[in-house]
Amino acid sequence: MHTHTHTRYQQHCTMSSTLCLLLAVLVATTTAELTDECLYCMCYASSNGCVMPDPTCRNDGWGELCGPWAITEPYWEDGGHLLGDYYKCTKDWECNEKTVRHYMEKYVKDPTATCEKYARTHVGGPWGSDADYTLEYWWEVEDCLDHGLYTRPTTTTPHRTTTAPTNEGY
Repeated sequence: MHTHTHTRYQQHCTMSSTLCLLLAVLVATTTAELTDECLYCMCYASSNGCVMPDPTCRNDGWGELCGPWAITEPYWEDGGHLLGDYYKCTKDWECNEKTVRHYMEKYVKDPTATCEKYARTHVGGPWGSDADYTLEYWWEVEDCLDHGLYTRPTTTTPHRTTTAPTNEGY
């Protein structure tokens, strides 16, 4: 009887250790989700209201920024070089959004990442997300979140305003 109890105890310990190991692996491979609110407030801060800029690209002195999330060509490449053409992608709402989502999936691996981490990575890159120069951008995103300025992106044409596509596809 004593041996049977000891064997059951060993089985329980082995099973508990296995579950703990699986849980640790799961946590280590899980990343925080980039919420729509955060993503669209990043767009809001990047394009003064989350609108498709006209013209689509502008030069800020550091280089060319295109689309409603103000992405650069290297950012687009890291985000999966969708549609195979930087300028074509930056003129397309869904491609812009997917590029940002892919970029974030690639570089933000912290399972406890907050919107601040995503926003500062967006503007500072994977190695500049803690730099002081990213704070002003984060404060604009935070202001959008705090004051309910979050809206789904819209495209404006002379005749109508339409909601941009959702994040499905690609």
